Order: sequence, then structure tokens, then C-alpha cells
Amino acid sequence: MYTASVANVELVRVLLDKGANASFDKDKQTILITACSARGSEQILKCVELLLSRNADPNVPCRRLMTPIMYAARDGHPQVVALLVAHGAEINTQDENGYTALTWASRQGHKNVVLKLLELGANKMLQTKDGKTPSEIAKRNKHLEIFNLLSLTLNPVEGKLQQLTKEETICKLLTTDSDKDKDNIFSSYTAFGDLEIFLHGLGLEHMTDVLKERDITLRHLLTMRKDEFIKNGISSKDQQKILAALKELEVEEIKFGELPEVAKLEISGDEFLNFLLKLNSVAT
Repeated sequence: MYTASVANVELVRVLLDKGANASFDKDKQTILITACSARGSEQILKCVELLLSRNADPNVPCRRLMTPIMYAARDGHPQVVALLVAHGAEINTQDENGYTALTWASRQGHKNVVLKLLELGANKMLQTKDGKTPSEIAKRNKHLEIFNLLSLTLNPVEGKLQQLTKEETICKLLTTDSDKDKDNIFSSYTAFGDLEIFLHGLGLEHMTDVLKERDITLRHLLTMRKDEFIKNGISSKDQQKILAALKELEVEEIKFGELPEVAKLEISGDEFLNFLLKLNSVAT
């Protein structure tokens, strides 16, 4: 158990090879849970992967009904979360207080884990025993960025828009040209606008104030030329992040005269959240 707590993957491997049980537990604390909550080691992912390869059950909870994925989410390990889900971990299971993995990540302020869980299908509407959603838990703990991400709500026309391609989503973002339209599109959150959310999704939140001072909109940013990047003081490193996202999302291939009809509809909060998840996958 101690070797797992420090994520000593080689020693864990030796013990398993000598017959140690990968599903061993002591007082409902499994080796896998111990590995997922190991202390600050880069070997955590390898250790968890090894235990899973030896048939450790990713859904066995501790006494508080917390499962390995909850510990990984609580401690900020998005890759471990993804690995556990790939091996059958139940993403929406709840502990004795009604916390899910998403609730734990929101409570601790782990944005990358929140984004990964949402990408993997976590339910952001499940409530704790005291009736709090993950977004409310994030707000209570002053993680306002996560609160705003999770507060993006369903749009009444959701049924028409569930199958949007990434190009269609971007089209709709780029073709929003009035303040009224923006208010309609982003009415589900208040503290962050489209530009802010985009920048946070790429880890470029430090650019927000500068761009807002220069009245640069999201549409403008997404269609900037290289000389405009330089003129507006955007560093080469930050330029590369933006351009990499645009290349991945194929923005440069969009022909505004050939926009699909769906681009004329309002974009829902969930669609914009999906757009952000795509950005996060590019950035990471």
C-alpha cells in the first residue's frame, strides 16, 4: 500500500509480479485509490495504468463512497481521470455527500479536470446531498471561471443543434455582429464574454485586458493577420497557440458566402461549451 501511496511504479510492479493482489484493500482503501491520491509524483499515471492492467476495479469505493476517479479529480489529474474512464470507471457516481468527480474538481478549482470530465460526458446537473450543483460548488469556493463554464445552459432550440460540426459552430461565432445578438448568444453567463471564454480555453487569459482595452472582438481575433497580431502586442508564443487552434478547427477554410443555414440560429450555452472543449483539446 505504501509503494502505491508514493506512486513507486517499479516497486509496485515487482510486488504484483510476486503475487500481490492489485485489488487489495485495507479498511476499504484500495491500492488503486491510494495511487490516485499519491503525493505529487509524475509516476501516478504509470502506477494507475499498471494497476488497471492487473485488473484493479476502478469502481470500488472507499468508506466515504469515493471512487478512484473522484480522488484523481480532486487532486487535479486529468490524464488519470481519462485513463480510469477508458477502463470502465463510472463518471457520474456519487459519494456519501452526493459529490461526483466533477463536483470534486469544481470544488478544488481544477479547470483542466473539469474540461476533461465534461468532454468525457460528466453530468453537470447532478446535485450534492445539500442540493448544490458543481457550478454552485465552484462559485462557493470562488472558482469563478469554472462556475461560468458550468453555468452555460441548454438552449430551447437544442434539439435542432445537437449535431453541429465544429465548422458550423465557429461560423455562428464569427457571424455574430451585433451587441444584441451577443446578448442572446451568451445570456447564460455574465462574468465572461465570448472573447474571455475563448482566451481562457487556450490558457491565454493574460491577454484579456489588453484586447478588451483595444476593443478587439472574438471575430476580429479569429480573423487577424500576422501584422495585426504584432501591432496589438501579441507575442509569438501566444500567436502560435491561436493559430494552432484556428488550424485545428479549420477556421481559415470557412467561406462566409457559403455558410450553412444552421449558422443563422442562436448558439446555445452547451454548444459554446463544446466549442471550448475543442479549444482545450487543441491547447493541451
